Amino acid sequence: MLELKNTGKVRDSYVVSSDPSRLVVVATDRISAYDVVMTEGVPRKGRVLTAVSLFWFDALKGKLATQTPVLFDKVDLDAIGLHDEFLGRTTSVRRAEMVPIECVVRGYLAGSAWKEYLRYQSVGDIAMRSGLMLGSKLDRPVFTPTTKEAEGHDLPLSLSQLRARVGTSLACELEEISLFVYGEAMRVAADKGLVIADTKFEFGYIDGKLALCDEVLTPDSSRYWRVESMGLGREPVQLDKQILRDWLSETGWNGAGRPPTLDAKVIEKLSLSYVAIYETLSGLSFTDWPGNYDLRCYLGERTNKYES
Repeated sequence: MLELKNTGKVRDSYVVSSDPSRLVVVATDRISAYDVVMTEGVPRKGRVLTAVSLFWFDALKGKLATQTPVLFDKVDLDAIGLHDEFLGRTTSVRRAEMVPIECVVRGYLAGSAWKEYLRYQSVGDIAMRSGLMLGSKLDRPVFTPTTKEAEGHDLPLSLSQLRARVGTSLACELEEISLFVYGEAMRVAADKGLVIADTKFEFGYIDGKLALCDEVLTPDSSRYWRVESMGLGREPVQLDKQILRDWLSETGWNGAGRPPTLDAKVIEKLSLSYVAIYETLSGLSFTDWPGNYDLRCYLGERTNKYES
């Protein structure tokens, strides 16, 4: 028996009465920007997010504690009354007591970090040298945590504010592990011709131990660039959710009020770019991933507040 526990911007999580120690997590095809869920979905997106997360959890196996997600097959889905639409997007994870912090790591100047640098010559209140340009590699990756808000915008935290919220010991542990995982991921990505400009992690306690949880290094939570597209003074070709943010900026929408209807071309570009990240990282064809490659979007439990 499944009971809905939480509906996030992208994922729906359920409790199975027969095993309360685990959650069933379904990655939908919903997409959000500026903390607003778009009305339209992106085909294949939820399955790609699941595939990419599982790739990284496997790559990090044995290097740190994780939520150990397990992909459901058809037999597993049948056992809990879910149909084929859930194939390739549904995992079982260990329940965790989540730390309400987004652990952001930045290795390159992009997005809000670039805007902060232009204004203050800093990134996350950390002073940077002069002369950096859009897309520049930072001298070392920086940890720039934020709050994790249920609704609305996450708020940036200085390291002193983080320590005040969670304590010095946990703050140091979050920073150390986040920088470690980012470093490991950068080495793997570099071998595939990719750069991870920035990313965010979430952590929780499982059996009293801090563990890496939720999604890991997906195109929703990370900026992916192809190495060959990089050049000083311009932002490289995007393979992630920045595609949507850039398009929304061109329409003039800034996150207030009803979002515009997504253009079919931007939806297709997002879908193909997400698939390309999985295929580049894994060396496998996404057509072989469980589920119907051409299945319509699955939008899950969340009702968009702008729908009539």
